[in-house]
Amino acid sequence: MTGATTHIGLDLSSSLRPSMPIEKQCIVELDDDMSRCLFSLVEKNRANEPALFTNEHFGPRVHSGLHSNGPALFLADQSEIALFGEPEKELLEYRMIMLCDAGDMLVISHDRSEDFEAYLGDYLDIRDFDILIAADPPARASWPLPKRCLRNDELFQHIIQKTRNFGRLSIVPYMSTGHVWNLARRLAEETSAEIALAGPPPGLSRLINDKIWFSHQVKELLGQTALSPSFTVYGPAALAGHVKRLAYKTERLIIKIPNSAGSAGNLTFKASVFRNLSLNVIKAHLLEILTALGWINRFPLKVEIWETPVLVSPSAQIWVPHARDGPPVIEGLFEQVVEGVGGKFVGAIKSRMPAALQQMMAEQAMALATFFQNLGYFGRCSLDALVAGSDFDEASLHWIECNGRWGGVSVPMTLANRLLPDPDENHVVIVQKSELNLPGRPFQGAVNSLRDLLFKRGTSREGIVLLSPTTYEYGRGVHFMAIAQKLDRARELSRQAIARLIDS
Repeated sequence: MTGATTHIGLDLSSSLRPSMPIEKQCIVELDDDMSRCLFSLVEKNRANEPALFTNEHFGPRVHSGLHSNGPALFLADQSEIALFGEPEKELLEYRMIMLCDAGDMLVISHDRSEDFEAYLGDYLDIRDFDILIAADPPARASWPLPKRCLRNDELFQHIIQKTRNFGRLSIVPYMSTGHVWNLARRLAEETSAEIALAGPPPGLSRLINDKIWFSHQVKELLGQTALSPSFTVYGPAALAGHVKRLAYKTERLIIKIPNSAGSAGNLTFKASVFRNLSLNVIKAHLLEILTALGWINRFPLKVEIWETPVLVSPSAQIWVPHARDGPPVIEGLFEQVVEGVGGKFVGAIKSRMPAALQQMMAEQAMALATFFQNLGYFGRCSLDALVAGSDFDEASLHWIECNGRWGGVSVPMTLANRLLPDPDENHVVIVQKSELNLPGRPFQGAVNSLRDLLFKRGTSREGIVLLSPTTYEYGRGVHFMAIAQKLDRARELSRQAIARLIDS
């Protein structure tokens, strides 16, 4: 592959909204061998499961894309990810309001936070949006937000009226699912408007977010050495057998539920606990733990060796436009901050890896993103990896998963692009701590505690940006980003903010 090159004249005007800017940085050109390989893999996938890559059955007025103007409907629903539970259990729905513009709508499952909405207008100049509450209907708390929009007549009519007034609507979901596409279909039928959905067809979305499918594609494109040592198991006996065998080869094992996200679907174990157990005991023990998590006896699963030492857990943040609008855009490489044996995401910073390693990661990420684009993927995605080894000179880059959705890095990153005239010249420290077990408090208390530290759009060059009220109000944690021109300063701001929010 060639080195990174600046892509001149990249026109994403048909794919972007003013409130969702894409930072057009350097991209990577693929060499002919890689291009042939990925296009061959595209044809192989399409031939195997052609129905997964189409949205034709949702009607002629519904398509994958994003209108550059007109209202948008934001759905921050994570409930359709395995093990995440109903919408009310997730406290980050407000986060996607950072992508809203005047006239847009955000659907949430819980009470409004008027203090947070006032903060958005006063400090970030984000205002004049509609907050729509899709409360759980009786005995239907597990319904995802798009289905609630259809069943709540007052809410549905509000969306219909706004769509009719403009003759078009963009739907920006946290993740593209069948329920979201069905909502788009119904809106198109009711209004005869053009509905653009900022995500891929639901079948492709399921594949992209499946850890096992992703690993197979990485192996085909980049080779086995681009993956951590892992095995796919298709039943309880195979699960126990692989765990027993690998227990003698490593100190820690991880079992992954492939359609979950982050640490929610990862089970980590000390390998030594399995070495003297029978296969039947191992099988019963693992099935009991998996079932207690909410797993519904669905195989396959992944069994993976927990690599050590790990130098860093980077992610590539990518926007994938339609192919007619240019190649995928790698907006940045970030280093994830994780805690605990399960590797729970608690924040991120811009990558500080050596230039050669960043270049290699960008090249491989571009190959994967181009492959997704040619399958028909559109929208936001991130690719997570591990850099394992004793030092960066001898380190290996191993791809873990694709997050075909918005997330804890992409939303703050896009907001930073929106707030700053020169985001490349600033550092961002993202803090997402959701298990601090604090007393619940009004959100205005957070504003009062941080008032002298808060970033104010148009006047500040550094400061704290509060990203969601609900974790604070429910006493579950804190969620913000710190912006500064130097990383040390951004880290210092984040430390001050955490101390004040915990003590307030």
